[in-house]
Amino acid sequence: MLISRRHALTAAGLAAVAASLAACGSGSSGKTSDGKDVIHAMFVNSTSDVAVWEIIQDITKRFNESNTFNVEMQVEGYENEQYKTKLASLMASSSQPDVFFTWSSGYLKPFVEGGKIYEIGQLLDADEEWKARFNESVFGPVSFDDKIYAVPNGQVVAVMFYNTEIFDQVGVQVPTTYEEFVDVVTKIKAAGITPISAPVKDAWIAGQLLQQLANAHGGQELFDGTVDGSRKWNDEKYVQAGEKLKELVELGAFPDGYLGMTNDEGRNLFTAGECAMYYMGSWDTGALSDESLAIAGKVSAFNIPAAKGLEENVAVGDIDLAYAVSSTSKHPEAAAEFIKMFSDPEVQAKLASGANYLPSTSVPLDESALSPLFVTVSGIQEELTATTPWFDRVFGAGEGVEFNNAAQAIIAGEDPQQHMDSLQSFAQSNAQR
Repeated sequence: MLISRRHALTAAGLAAVAASLAACGSGSSGKTSDGKDVIHAMFVNSTSDVAVWEIIQDITKRFNESNTFNVEMQVEGYENEQYKTKLASLMASSSQPDVFFTWSSGYLKPFVEGGKIYEIGQLLDADEEWKARFNESVFGPVSFDDKIYAVPNGQVVAVMFYNTEIFDQVGVQVPTTYEEFVDVVTKIKAAGITPISAPVKDAWIAGQLLQQLANAHGGQELFDGTVDGSRKWNDEKYVQAGEKLKELVELGAFPDGYLGMTNDEGRNLFTAGECAMYYMGSWDTGALSDESLAIAGKVSAFNIPAAKGLEENVAVGDIDLAYAVSSTSKHPEAAAEFIKMFSDPEVQAKLASGANYLPSTSVPLDESALSPLFVTVSGIQEELTATTPWFDRVFGAGEGVEFNNAAQAIIAGEDPQQHMDSLQSFAQSNAQR
């Protein structure tokens, strides 16, 4: 579904954000009263994360006050689905803004192939100090033919959040193998507590859980083989992952009504202390660290571990907050300078402490300014042997969305073999078009 997976603001919050947006069009056009060229940036973050939007506004203000390009940046923001529709429309008419938010891999690739995006890697290569800020390999998901087309300024990873008080009450420990994880689920259920909040009304949530079970039983090799086409969607490891997901259903791992439960409802169930675990991305770290919650001070996290015999520690995760420059921009250097400001050490620190994004740079963080849960999640990411980006980011609206739909059907109790066979047939048909 290619969404940023962060919850929306209240209606009042949306109104406040809308009021702050500059009235601007798309692409380089117009001049200010003092003769500066107007350039534009478009973001999805405005309605999904107040802290990120505040950072965007601050950077825009500082850029406009200090840039030497004789330009003024104007920004606008859209809710998730609105943003995708708007950007697709602008891309189709080659009137995309100078700077815009993008997801990685399969979302970005068609724009690159269509010649819509400026190769920002050439400016990164010319600025050694800028490029040296970033963690190793973060540019992989935004690179094509060894050329970089976007700059990532955050990272995310899916983890199993858990209620430490419930774990202590039941007498279970953080599992180190998938078999131990199933044992934890079984014991929590036997204690009369719902083990896992699984709000799968949105298919991508079921998809990320199935993908992690595939990681746990097939490792990085399975993911890499799927991407390069050497492994099929109905590979025995995917079917096995589906069977393991179905097994969790049969164990009673999920709450009543989970098939129709929204993401917000699932999170609320966990924050009210009514279930032991909640599998979600690190973007929820801030929401789960709120000191007013019933679970305040009782939340930690772990990665769903690999099965016995698989010596890997792989999680679903990806780069995020990636920004690109339009190939039609009249001021690509100015646009790149604006993007560069997001990787400033103090901005990266704010993205971590204020917005709970794992940095894409090697900036040292002051742990006293971070929530204990963020520190835990950051430690989990550092110990991973690999991350596998969400399939709907890699394969887009084709196999990516169909994988999510298959996962949703399997978690509803349907046959894994049948749905993975159907997905493979869909992929073959898609490849022949």
